[in-house]
Amino acid sequence: MGTSKHLVVGSSGQVGSHLLARLMARGGNALGTYHRHPRQDLTALDVTDEAKVRAVLQEAAPHVVWMPAAMPDVDRCEREPELSWRLNVEAVRRLAVAANDIGAKFVFYSTDYVFDGRRGPYRESDTPHPLQVYGRHKWESEEWLLGHIPQVLIVRTAWVYSQEENPKNFVYRIRQQLSSGQPLKAATDQISTPTAAGELADRSIRAVDGGLDGILHLVGNARLSRYAWTTALAEQYGYRASVVQPILTHELELAAQRPLDGGLVTEREG
Repeated sequence: MGTSKHLVVGSSGQVGSHLLARLMARGGNALGTYHRHPRQDLTALDVTDEAKVRAVLQEAAPHVVWMPAAMPDVDRCEREPELSWRLNVEAVRRLAVAANDIGAKFVFYSTDYVFDGRRGPYRESDTPHPLQVYGRHKWESEEWLLGHIPQVLIVRTAWVYSQEENPKNFVYRIRQQLSSGQPLKAATDQISTPTAAGELADRSIRAVDGGLDGILHLVGNARLSRYAWTTALAEQYGYRASVVQPILTHELELAAQRPLDGGLVTEREG
């Protein structure tokens, strides 16, 4: 892969930043883009601007286009479904078509939220049944890509985390709440498979190296509740587990439903 050229759309995000760093470290010729979080080493790209998308792809001429960029705020997607459609469906199609037109492989990141969480963890062959706008839009993108883009890898993952000081990062938010003494509540009935962003990036690159396509599940080895994960983090940072208050998901009064018995099973890797 060292001689291949890569374009990582959304390189200022958790997954994108790790992808770009690893591709560069391997000697890969890689270019990253950003939208709302400028970095000097990244190229500005608004994925809703078709002319700009095509111009960036034509100039970069990548062999692989990676698409970790998304609107991942599940509750905001529920409140603003039209915005979610533009960013989680239309933008994906726009990037995929542009990638296909230059002969590049397209790698799209999806989620375990395409499932309803009634009997997880889920395998790659299980039929999706999303409970909320975010999961439905991700599934619609998956289906469209599989039907229209010959060279596509769809990476489903779950509960991605990292050590970055970014409000979107679950671990960072927990550390902030712990250090500020804010009340900390975590659901005991919401179960999934937390996935480290760096590990996800490494395994994604190996999957592309191995020529995998279609749907691929890549998640961490542990499957645990949001409460168990939060208490483990609290203890890791020197706090007692008792600082975390157990609660049921419905008590949080979230805008979007969550899959409760969720998570994914990894069945194949490159």
